[in-house]
Amino acid sequence: MTLPHRLAFGRYNLLLEAVALLLTSIILFLAVWFTLTKLNQKYLDLRLAEASRVHLFLKQHLNDSQAALASFIKLPDAERTPKVIALFSTFSEIYRIDQDLRIAQIYKAGSQIRTFVGFSFATSKLSRYLAANGERGNFSEIMRGYEDDLPSIYLNIAAGDHLYLGRLNLDYVQNFLTQFSGYSGTPVLLVAQDGFVMLASDPTLRILALDLKHWTQPPSPYRTLTAGGRHWIPVISAPGVLGARIVTLIPTEVLDTQRNALLFFLVTFIGVSLLVRVFKNMHLNRLFTRPIATFAAKMRDLEHGNAIGDSVNINYRFKELADIDVHFRAMAAAIAQREQSLRESEQKYRVLTENIKDVVWTLDVATMRFLYVSPAVEALRGFTADEIMAAPVDAALMPEMGEQLKALVRQRAAALLVGKMPAEHFYCDEIEQPRKDGTTVWTEVVTSYWHNELADRVELHGVTRDISERKRAEAALIVAKQQAEAANCAKSMFLANMSHEIRTPLNAILGFAQVLARDNSLNAIQNKSLNTILRSGEHLLSLINDILDMAKIEAGRVHLRNAPFDLSGLLAEIEGLFWQRTREHNLTLSVETAGLPPQVLGDALRLRQVLINLVGNAVKFTLVGIVKLRVEAVAEGFAFAISDTGVGIDTSELAQIFEPFTQTTSGQKMLGGTGLGLALSHQLVRLMGGQLIAESIPNVGSCFSFTLPLTAIAAPRQPAPATLHPVIGLQPQQPRCRVLIVDDFADNREPLRALLESLNPQPPVLEFREASNGQEAIALWEVWQPQVIFMDMRMPVLSGEEATRHIKMCMAAQPETVRSVIVALTASALEDDRQHILSCGCDEFARKPFRAEELFGILERLTSLQFIRAETLPSAPILLATEEVIARFEKCAVTWRDALQQAVEVGDFDQIQERLKSLADSDPVLYDTLAHWADRYDLDVLMGLWAADAVTDQS
Repeated sequence: MTLPHRLAFGRYNLLLEAVALLLTSIILFLAVWFTLTKLNQKYLDLRLAEASRVHLFLKQHLNDSQAALASFIKLPDAERTPKVIALFSTFSEIYRIDQDLRIAQIYKAGSQIRTFVGFSFATSKLSRYLAANGERGNFSEIMRGYEDDLPSIYLNIAAGDHLYLGRLNLDYVQNFLTQFSGYSGTPVLLVAQDGFVMLASDPTLRILALDLKHWTQPPSPYRTLTAGGRHWIPVISAPGVLGARIVTLIPTEVLDTQRNALLFFLVTFIGVSLLVRVFKNMHLNRLFTRPIATFAAKMRDLEHGNAIGDSVNINYRFKELADIDVHFRAMAAAIAQREQSLRESEQKYRVLTENIKDVVWTLDVATMRFLYVSPAVEALRGFTADEIMAAPVDAALMPEMGEQLKALVRQRAAALLVGKMPAEHFYCDEIEQPRKDGTTVWTEVVTSYWHNELADRVELHGVTRDISERKRAEAALIVAKQQAEAANCAKSMFLANMSHEIRTPLNAILGFAQVLARDNSLNAIQNKSLNTILRSGEHLLSLINDILDMAKIEAGRVHLRNAPFDLSGLLAEIEGLFWQRTREHNLTLSVETAGLPPQVLGDALRLRQVLINLVGNAVKFTLVGIVKLRVEAVAEGFAFAISDTGVGIDTSELAQIFEPFTQTTSGQKMLGGTGLGLALSHQLVRLMGGQLIAESIPNVGSCFSFTLPLTAIAAPRQPAPATLHPVIGLQPQQPRCRVLIVDDFADNREPLRALLESLNPQPPVLEFREASNGQEAIALWEVWQPQVIFMDMRMPVLSGEEATRHIKMCMAAQPETVRSVIVALTASALEDDRQHILSCGCDEFARKPFRAEELFGILERLTSLQFIRAETLPSAPILLATEEVIARFEKCAVTWRDALQQAVEVGDFDQIQERLKSLADSDPVLYDTLAHWADRYDLDVLMGLWAADAVTDQS
């Protein structure tokens, strides 16, 4: 190891002293320079402040002059005698000017002036001041007089049809400047805007003009002008009255004296400091450095094991050095004693390591040989310590891991030597080691690396412990995890199969219900019963989907499908879904947006599911008021908030509302929902990168909010799709279309065929045939060539997937055959199945129970069939507002309301309809509204009648 270059203490101390002196000098120089700059600036600022007094004097003088000329104008002509005019000493000339700006009369004038009666000012610089006349007067700027080219200021005042002009006598101003200069000790100049020096307190300087642009910067001692054989710093004030500037000339002698004094102090300080340091170092070398060198020689003797001898007779000047000598000798004695103690403790350590259960060992990294192994190794591996130390380290490792572990040890040792790993760092590894009897044992090895400088080697110290029991426990845990995953998978399969089995009969129920709904011959009671069947089936289907989604989330099988979509269009769709329901409940639905881009990247299907759940809950639990959906762009993405003025949630229940199958007290009172909606929404929001937060105040309202990291896409906004009217039939006189329905259950084939036949005109456009499995479908396709095939996926003999692949292959091999459109029909609710089925060759995908308008849309999009649609959308029934229902309901008999409440609480809709019949005659409008709610199975709305009573009673 290469040692760094070392310096003698005396030289090093001298170097530090020199650097310190240099730094001190630099800092002192900067401080002096800063102080001098501040003093100079303060001095110049004071002079500039003094110059402002000249402006004040000049302004006062102008005011006095203005008053004097005004009083002169007020004198009658008879009183304007020469004696009286002589009293107006402020002015050297006074004129009366006519409208053509000519001198009409001279009241006062000096000798040898160039002006006369009839003299015109119309083409002069003074004309613009004369044109702006006024009763208060108008001063000109300082200019050369027209009378004698001397600095002049003119004042004009209008009085009736006359204009009076006076030229101010500036001798008084000149005297003031002279007195001010004598008081301040600095010359003062009065300079016009063009730089012409109008007045000077010291005419001997002979300064006729100043270039004001050259001196616009702040005054500085380094920017001077020369006048009268001296250097001056011009300090120029801001323009004052009449646009004049006061220029104060500061002599540089005062500032030069300050600078020289501070520089002399700096040089003196540096010289004295240098002398002090030289004297100090001479004494430090004699009194400190030499004794330290003597101690170093004694330490070398101690290092080599030589006796240090008796104390050398040195007269130490410092008490600390004498103490070092005493303590050094005490240390030498203590070292000898501790060496003896070390040998004794080494013996104790050996006894300890040889009697503990864990194996303690030391390895030489360079030779890969054990330097020490405790006897406990025999119980662990069957080998004695001597056998282990006699064999190479490879014998302690499994053959397939030996070279890899040795390379790892060398890598860590190299990191220690280059300083990348601290000496106190510990490693913990799990290693499988061979035993003497041929078996293996799993061990935990805790190691640390130490650089033994005396032996010049890197040693690896370790402790090995048997972890066979832990490994067996971990293996059992893995098995348990696999069993849990298998059980979870079995649960998912059970739910999927359950969904399939429930959807299959629902397909027949809802299918035939949709067929019957298109029958115009049904009476009102039949239509009401049919609507009840449809709503009940849809509710059951929604419940199945929620349970499946919850199970897929728990199993980690839900994957987001991010794609660009129109967020504004999605919000408009949500608003359209709930518009009718909120109108029936007399609620206000508000959708507010801010800063939404044309498109965003995300999972529109999952976001739609969450918004429908949250807005649906808000509508369900709000009796009066507003439901608001607000979406705005924020820094983290897009913030969604759904708020309402509903019954609210108690604070104690907020923590549990996101648990599956959990309902709040208000939810139980309203008898609505299964407790899955919020739990499912919470999990879906979490999957999309957000956190669903609930805030609520009982009897005030609730707010559910979340923020999603959706990526904005700068794409043109797509127009919202037009609302399609219901399909009521097929256009007649179209080309025949052959339709093949393939399903192993006749109950599934019959409603689909009946639905399509209900559209057939006369003569028929659609021809139908049916098949019960994939093999029959292929045979019919080959002989009948259908244009449309509705294909079930799960069938005996040959599945729908295999039949689809075969038909598509035949179509590709036989271009002359018909291009059949294959629509997959499946009772599976798993989204993954959609992509799988479409990849088999199906052109479109529809789930059971099928929806009529969805199938019609597929046929309209993929075939040439032309449909007839209704001219208008179905109109919504006109119902009472919620407040009006509650008001009329409270007027009903208490016994009747109690009986109705019992029927609602148990969900007995037969009893509910029976109780409501008594209202048909007494209040038919209330009967129609309540019967409409009962037909829609809106138990939550019905229970709201008594919830409103409870709120009224509490208030």
